[in-house]
Amino acid sequence: MRSLGMLGRPALLCALVAMTGALVLFFLGARTDRRDLSEAASRALAVAAAFISLAVAALVSALFAHDFSLAYVVNYSSRSLAGPYTISALWGGMEGSLLFWTLLLTLFSTVAIRSVGSTRPVVVSWAGCVLAGISAFFLLLLIVPANPFTTMSEIPADGRGLNPLLQSPGMLIHPPLLYTGFVGFSIPFAWAMGALLSGQADSQWFASTRRWTLFAWSALSIGIVLGGAWAYTELGWGGYWAWDPVENASFMPWLTATAYLHSVVIQEKRQMLKVWNVALILATYVLAVFGTFLTRSGILSSIHTFTEGDTGVWFLPFLAAMLLAGLATIALRLDHLKSDNRLDALVSRESAFLANNVLFVAAAFTVLWGTVYPIVAEVVTGVRLSVGPAFFNAVFAPLGLAIVALTGIGPLMSWRRMSRGALGRLIRPPVIAGSAVTIGLAVAGVRSVGALLAFGFCTFTAVAIGGEFVRGSRVYRSRHRLGWAPALARTLLRNRRRYGGYVVHLGVVLIVIGFAGSAFKVERNAFLKPGESMKVGAYNLTYEGMRQARTSEKQINEATVVVGRGGSRIGVMHPQSNFHFAQRQPQSEVAIRTTPVEDLYVVVTQFDADGSAAIRSFVNPLTWWIWAGAAVMALGMGVLLSGGRGEVAPAAARNAVRERVVVAG
Repeated sequence: MRSLGMLGRPALLCALVAMTGALVLFFLGARTDRRDLSEAASRALAVAAAFISLAVAALVSALFAHDFSLAYVVNYSSRSLAGPYTISALWGGMEGSLLFWTLLLTLFSTVAIRSVGSTRPVVVSWAGCVLAGISAFFLLLLIVPANPFTTMSEIPADGRGLNPLLQSPGMLIHPPLLYTGFVGFSIPFAWAMGALLSGQADSQWFASTRRWTLFAWSALSIGIVLGGAWAYTELGWGGYWAWDPVENASFMPWLTATAYLHSVVIQEKRQMLKVWNVALILATYVLAVFGTFLTRSGILSSIHTFTEGDTGVWFLPFLAAMLLAGLATIALRLDHLKSDNRLDALVSRESAFLANNVLFVAAAFTVLWGTVYPIVAEVVTGVRLSVGPAFFNAVFAPLGLAIVALTGIGPLMSWRRMSRGALGRLIRPPVIAGSAVTIGLAVAGVRSVGALLAFGFCTFTAVAIGGEFVRGSRVYRSRHRLGWAPALARTLLRNRRRYGGYVVHLGVVLIVIGFAGSAFKVERNAFLKPGESMKVGAYNLTYEGMRQARTSEKQINEATVVVGRGGSRIGVMHPQSNFHFAQRQPQSEVAIRTTPVEDLYVVVTQFDADGSAAIRSFVNPLTWWIWAGAAVMALGMGVLLSGGRGEVAPAAARNAVRERVVVAG
């Protein structure tokens, strides 16, 4: 394959010129309310996206052609690197990842402008101005401090290759999903700012970008879970979430975006929380860019961060300018953001949504403070401190459990007000179920208070959500004489926004059940000679020896571990400790035996010359439920994204819901 690397930098320069033109034209179109200028700006934006696509194609061709005249190709690829990982090298380094980010940003912006450009042209022009300004900043980064097309003074025969930890199937999808989520939030952010700048800050701006928000949130959600799965299967420490600074950086915008998705329903239904919603989408996008800053500034230590350079210095002023400009715009238009209604009663769905929002924002602030505290402490005292998982778990666990409980309570409440008696009748079955599970597990010997609360709240919420499906299906059964399965399917498909959200909530419940299982985790380390055994939990592990093999990429050292339980042999596991030649770096490959009850997780960390092996093993209860919950969440996201704009619940179902609003003693 022939390298097109020489086209990369000229393409970026042309993209910057086109993007600057789009920025100017969008601004003039917004100021003069001239649609022809905005249409010209939209075309200039598309031209910029085309040039950026050319730059991406140039870098990909250079990677596959092994064009080691480019420093980026030398640093992140090699002749022995497998084809799929050669593709992932595009986002495996700082410069390439910024190029990929900019590609997504310009493509999303072009599609969004064209798809909703016929409605509210002044809002669209201001939104285009915001998107073009953000894109111009990223292009400037690519041209000055983070140029992926920098050339080598001396061309080496081979490259250094991709970090062994990144040579994993997770690398092919986890970073692109995170970037898709981060970049996707730029669309609702830009529309919110466009609505404020144009003075048209009604509900139209978030209705126009609802699918973009759901799309971005879904991509980020799946990306975070896949990141946990990647850490679980590759890093060899027996866990899936370590509260690493860059893990936190992806989690913070997810928390605020989740709060936004819930609170915007209140604005849609009751025309309340307008300031809150604009502030949440501003916070979400600022936190998304803040995560990019953390990854590329070198100020925090993480396995996810890129090497320290000048890029972080550029991000900080951009972050500050975006945050201050956003807050100033909100302050300027406060008179357009007054709520049309007030909270009528504490026992109402609005109150549940509001409490939910407060908890999500509190959780986001907790994660933010724990992440940046080492930086603040070093600036103030000159001493670098660390904030470990103990802090995050202690503060986040109560907030998380409260959110799970509200997830079950919210659907049972009606809008505006609800009598305590009506709520009591609906909440009684979930409370009985949750209490029964909690008491039953306590009697069975479970002593972890956190786990008992988690299992109890998860049962409560699952039963509450299940009751909603039953009540909705009952309407179709009575009206159309359908069986339970067809009635359930019709309930789901006729009101996808509502019931798709419930499916997502059930997925979250399953994930929390998996998290609760970590309270019963068992770990054991041993140094074994061939034929020796160790015990971990109910399992007996016998190390039988080592097998060696060699490829062009690495030296493979594989242990054979026979697994027994209750005196019976139940399987053989093959953990590896390999050595990658290009990077001169060892890496462990984990062996996992997974069931819905528990995972047996085995890592070999060292081999001695006599064949002895250092083996680290874990029993991780209920981890399977995390991945099952993620699959259920993905199903719910698909339902949500497939919903039509005109979708409404049938009249009988609406009437059945209205019966809950009646205030009775």
